[in-house]
Amino acid sequence: DMMYSLTDTPFVAWAKAHGAAKASDGSGMLVEQAAESFFIWRGVRPETGSVIKLLGRVKSEE
Repeated sequence: DMMYSLTDTPFVAWAKAHGAAKASDGSGMLVEQAAESFFIWRGVRPETGSVIKLLGRVKSEE
């Protein structure tokens, strides 16, 4: 799903309920787009892996 949320979006929930092997929201895309924008403006590409991992932990705690 292209949307991001702390809980499963309706599409992700539907996909999981119908046996999808992997279903995720757009949080990773959000982080990567922000990093790319930062690179365009500042010329520095931020490291994104730790941010994506942190988002995953936060979402799993909800």
